[in-house]
Amino acid sequence: MIAEREPIGPFGFAGLRGATNPHSAHYDAPPGIAIAEDLAERLLAESGAASVRFDYLRDDAVLLTAAARWSRARIAPHAVSPVVDCRVGYDAWFAARSKRIRQRLRRDGREALCDHRMRREFRTDDPVPSGLFDAMLAVERSGWKGRGGTAIADNPAERSFYTALVQRAAAAGVLRIALLWDGERLAAFEFGVVGGRRLFLLKVGYDERYADLSVGYVLAAEHIRQCCDDPAIDWYDKMGNGMSPAEYKLRFADQCDTLYRVTVYAADWRGWVLHARDGLRARAKRWRDRLRARKA
Repeated sequence: MIAEREPIGPFGFAGLRGATNPHSAHYDAPPGIAIAEDLAERLLAESGAASVRFDYLRDDAVLLTAAARWSRARIAPHAVSPVVDCRVGYDAWFAARSKRIRQRLRRDGREALCDHRMRREFRTDDPVPSGLFDAMLAVERSGWKGRGGTAIADNPAERSFYTALVQRAAAAGVLRIALLWDGERLAAFEFGVVGGRRLFLLKVGYDERYADLSVGYVLAAEHIRQCCDDPAIDWYDKMGNGMSPAEYKLRFADQCDTLYRVTVYAADWRGWVLHARDGLRARAKRWRDRLRARKA
């Protein structure tokens, strides 16, 4: 658990949250581990926190089931994750896309793979020693993230985290990397980790010099094709950050999985204040959503 401050105007209360971020895989207890009925109460008591929060819980998560029995617990949708069902096979997935997307993928795929002779590559080995991971980060940094200073390569802590992640994932046999090459130049990449028969797509990027060829779309479709042929993968998960996924993620998705947030509040005035704050935020968001829907 990570200690943090829960802001209330100019003030703040101590809080605890699960070690998750927008690129986290599903958060839960390991399979077969029973959740103590007093887990939340113990965390609150031992830390002195005003609240404990768990994010990115699936609807079948052990923690979510346990939280339904906890007192002073608030359970609410937290993120929507667009996913592709790889069990149906690539041809069935492709046929289910809109006519416009099918035409675009055929056209862009033909231009990139046939006319420009770009090359697909799929790897599971450690990309760090060869310098491949540096090349992937350079591609990510070449786009809007680099201009905004939010690329992995711009943040030493993030770079260290993702470098260690890909190395450990490769050692465990769960790393998946998809690459699109123009000769010796990397045009686009995707990488993720496999867990529970699901590929969690952690990062994607493309060189904007190839934007006219839609190399990001081309590689995504080819990666889905590869996942459909991978016996270890049933789902290609683009992962969600919030309740309104990006449109480009929805174009390829077969369904959207809802992930939940559980917040447990202390049995004192601090917990009451935080509970009231979260309730007001939720009502304000519903009002804004209804207002946007009317305007649309």
